[in-house]
Amino acid sequence: MSTGKVGGSGEGIGLESVVCWSGALVATEVNEEVVLLSMERDRCYGLGVTGSDIWRRLRSPVRVSELSSQLQQAYDSAPGQIESDVVRTLREFAAEGLVGVCPAR
Repeated sequence: MSTGKVGGSGEGIGLESVVCWSGALVATEVNEEVVLLSMERDRCYGLGVTGSDIWRRLRSPVRVSELSSQLQQAYDSAPGQIESDVVRTLREFAAEGLVGVCPAR
């Protein structure tokens, strides 16, 4: 899968940001978890259960606040905690070049 270049290092990702997959990535499922290979960085990433769920929901560009709401319904956690965890995870993904901020939908 390749969606081309999108902007941002991750620091600018907030609840109103629209995020999507970025770069030349190859993704596959192994034991119900997503494993990514970044051709640009020559690195492999295992996302774990929650990271994989977030990754799958980025199939189409999505506003971070909407993603947080979707995950709030799927997981039993305090709303503020979900938002904080989602923003932190997306910033980590962006720092590795896996996602980026997309033009607003």
